[in-house]
Amino acid sequence: MYELDCAGIIPGCERIILAESRAEVVRRAVVQAKQLGVERISPTMLDAFRQKTRELVN
Repeated sequence: MYELDCAGIIPGCERIILAESRAEVVRRAVVQAKQLGVERISPTMLDAFRQKTRELVN
């Protein structure tokens, strides 16, 4: 399981995004950003999604 705290990356986001893969976390983060009014996902934002996604260890 992977997680991303989108606060500080997506303006106005206070959500923790959880998914089974890093790719799914990034996909969900893009959807969340668009729902919050981000019109263009910049390469910098995508890099932040990837860098801040962490694997949860059970």
